[in-house]
Amino acid sequence: MRPRTLQISVQMMGMKMPVATVVIQKFADMMKPETELLCPACGAKPAWKAQYECICGKVYRHWSQLKRVVLGTGEEVKQVKLLEGEGPVTASAYVMSLEDFAKYVDATSSEYGVVTKDQASASNLRKLLIAMRNLSKVVLIRFNDTYEERVCVLTTSISNRIILKEIIPLNLAEIKETMRVSLENVTPQEVNEAEQFVKMLPPATEDLLSVNDYRVKGIGKKVSPRVLELEQIIAQVSQ
Repeated sequence: MRPRTLQISVQMMGMKMPVATVVIQKFADMMKPETELLCPACGAKPAWKAQYECICGKVYRHWSQLKRVVLGTGEEVKQVKLLEGEGPVTASAYVMSLEDFAKYVDATSSEYGVVTKDQASASNLRKLLIAMRNLSKVVLIRFNDTYEERVCVLTTSISNRIILKEIIPLNLAEIKETMRVSLENVTPQEVNEAEQFVKMLPPATEDLLSVNDYRVKGIGKKVSPRVLELEQIIAQVSQ
């Protein structure tokens, strides 16, 4: 999505009431290394045609088969494989206070849904999420992918889905201007003003959560995914 200026408003008594003007943009990007992929046999730069094809006749099906070098210096970058096989990946959990974590940028790269079906895992996940919500802790999960190291935050979405948010590593993040807010010392008056303010907003309906642009053309009937409740998994043992 391109950066946009949004003039947020609400329809009231047949008129539009301005609420706020904000600029939206992706506030961090993953920095791209100044490297290039070359043919390890002749040193030429292969062309991508559903696979990497070199002028010397060599064909490579994956970028990891090529030689990566730094632009300008020609220094070779070793592409170390961090993970073998397709089995479970060992991930390490760490905890940090929210106050300390707020010093850093937690710009996300992608998000992953979390599913577990055994009672012990469900119980421990709940403890970690309680620490996040009630003890102002941040739970960090770190693991190796095939060629890259991943750092994620264990958290919940607005709808309380359990998710892992992969964050852009600090030494790879290109940061743009953004804003942060502290809601620690909210006064009862501010709460009352906020309550009165949102009462003026029209209620959202299910239709609001769907779109009607070109992206929906050709999509068949969807089946709603099942939502697993962590508490139900934990309760199964006591029953």
